[in-house]
Amino acid sequence: MIRGEKVSKLSLFFYSLSVVVTIIICYLINYLTEPVLAENSKSNISNGNPGLFPLIFLTPFLLILIVGTFKVTYTFAKRTLQTIQFKIIIVFSLIVSSIIYFFTFKEAQKLRLLIFDNNDSVTKIDEIPLLNIYSNSTFFNGWTLIALLFTIIFIAHCSVLMKQKIRKYTK
Repeated sequence: MIRGEKVSKLSLFFYSLSVVVTIIICYLINYLTEPVLAENSKSNISNGNPGLFPLIFLTPFLLILIVGTFKVTYTFAKRTLQTIQFKIIIVFSLIVSSIIYFFTFKEAQKLRLLIFDNNDSVTKIDEIPLLNIYSNSTFFNGWTLIALLFTIIFIAHCSVLMKQKIRKYTK
């Protein structure tokens, strides 16, 4: 329970459930995504991908996870505003999420190049989006989930900081 605020048991249950279900669905998407096989014929790239189906069920749980994480982090950030811990969390969450996003983008670029090299129907690499049916395992995995959580932590802490600065200047 968060000090100073009451969190209902039902809210805590739904938040915990959404964390577990989101993790399971991310790994299910990762497992079910069809890989691009370079050794097969160049006409092998098709539209069938079972990794897309869990995305339908992910959305509500992901929204609950985002809102719940923001609320918990925002409350924590308000309590630790004047401490060094607050500043460390802002810097650490920005660095960790940036590193994960950088490597995810780099991996998506490699996958995009692999698709381009193995698909005769595409004439320019720009015709292949980074987020496509083969990149589900790149964007929906444990690392990007961690990056999302650190991004939410960063945004919540920045919101508290901006709110405090606005109060300071409006007095």
